[in-house]
Amino acid sequence: MSFWIAAAQTSLRLPYAGSLKDRRQVVRSITDGVRGRFSISAADLGPEGAHNAAELGFSAAGSSAAELDERMRNLEKFIYQREEEGEFTVVAFSMEVFKYGDL
Repeated sequence: MSFWIAAAQTSLRLPYAGSLKDRRQVVRSITDGVRGRFSISAADLGPEGAHNAAELGFSAAGSSAAELDERMRNLEKFIYQREEEGEFTVVAFSMEVFKYGDL
């Protein structure tokens, strides 16, 4: 049996976060929004101790590459739409969809 896995990573700059508390608030609003809207796992990857930057990781599993590609494209749109609110700037976004299991 095989299935598809999607993984994405984004780097953010948070110019208005003056403390780790401010950083957590921005990161939490993104990760909670992603989990609720797209059924995608989200994690804060760091960097530890920095309040003006964030690395976020996302993953999902599914039965087809097309479905996962669409979910990750919707995730990307969501993040860039949130960028327009001005709390952060997207420095980079990358994603990959790959087959796992019997090859």
